[in-house]
Amino acid sequence: MGIKVRRSSFPGARGVTSLLRKNGRILPLCCHGDRVSLGLPCFLLPRSRPKAYMSTPANPAKILFVDDDELVLSGINLTLGRNYSVYTASSGMEGLEVFRKDGPFAVVVSDFNMPQMDGSEFLREVRKLDKEVVTMILSGGANFSEVSDAVRRGGIFRLIGKPCPTESLEENLQQAIRQYRTVRAEKDMLEQTTNGAVRAITTILAAAKPLFFGRSERVRELAFDLGKSLGLAIDWRLELASTFSYLGYLTLPDEVQEKLYNNEGLPEEIMDVVKVFPNFANGILKGIPRLEQITGIIDRIDEDYEASSPQEDDSAELASIISLAKEYERYASDGFSRSDIFGKLDKSPRVYMPGALDALRTIKDYSKGEAEVEEVSVDHLKSGMRILEDLRLPNGQLVAPKGSKVDQQFIKVVENYVISYFGNPFPERIKVVMR
Repeated sequence: MGIKVRRSSFPGARGVTSLLRKNGRILPLCCHGDRVSLGLPCFLLPRSRPKAYMSTPANPAKILFVDDDELVLSGINLTLGRNYSVYTASSGMEGLEVFRKDGPFAVVVSDFNMPQMDGSEFLREVRKLDKEVVTMILSGGANFSEVSDAVRRGGIFRLIGKPCPTESLEENLQQAIRQYRTVRAEKDMLEQTTNGAVRAITTILAAAKPLFFGRSERVRELAFDLGKSLGLAIDWRLELASTFSYLGYLTLPDEVQEKLYNNEGLPEEIMDVVKVFPNFANGILKGIPRLEQITGIIDRIDEDYEASSPQEDDSAELASIISLAKEYERYASDGFSRSDIFGKLDKSPRVYMPGALDALRTIKDYSKGEAEVEEVSVDHLKSGMRILEDLRLPNGQLVAPKGSKVDQQFIKVVENYVISYFGNPFPERIKVVMR
């Protein structure tokens, strides 16, 4: 970086013992007891560090600072880099690139007066990318009323004036980190509670209505894998949209559900009913707070993919991977081999988000060929298997359709039927494949 340090003394410049040359600019190094720090504007001069606000070195919070003054950024690295995971950017556009590439961040601190994109605009864009991140503005010469208005409109956690002593800046950072962790903890708890409740309900419905709610569990699992592979935000929205997109099928008689599941021909009137199932699901969900995004995702599942604009959330992307998971699951349940499934998907006119089909090939390990089909008795069913034929009782009642995933809950249901019938009511051998 072309940095040189030399010792020097300056009359009347108390505490300045050396100079640092960077890019042709002379920067004084200031002594404070046994510590030395870059002689930047006084708001960055370190004073006594309050130990109560020290960050945990083993798990430092990630903080992004954006300022068009390289001296300020250098000082921040010197004074805060030991206790935090500090990232810097010298413009709003560069800050957005860093945020997308290296996020998530707990806190983003931005100068207000910057060329091209000021701090207020930059932080608004950041909040679109991550609603949980805590944002703050550092402002020196900006108009106070203008900055205050930006704070009110932009959901900015705190306005910090320049100059600001280092201990004050660090205290504000620690308060912002606590705020971030509080928000994250509440969100994580809500997601865990919501997902747990949905999974419990889905498990019950899958046992009572095994056709489409058993399928919804498999679709959800595959959609999660696709989302992770494509770098999407995997959260409660994907869980709920995958499951609730099948709600409409509950309104059909069992025999009609079975024909739909097996892709048998049905009257046009029934198919018209199926087409409006998203409206049925959305009608149930619209009265529930915070589920507006779920209805938006469900609405798009049966549509071709169109990229979300920068002003939108990622509903289009989540809808597209659910759509692809549904198509794959439908073909797999019909007994098609993986090579046949991908042949059909490649020829399909349906448009999915870029990279989705490649991600699906990787997830299904297409290169290893087809899995081996086996025939086992019900007492030899194991988690990870997938049944390749309907599992029915002697009276014809469907317990699990072909394509169903075997897990511990599935095995428990089968065991309960065996106990209730005082013996095995199912066929002696069942065709299965290891997933």
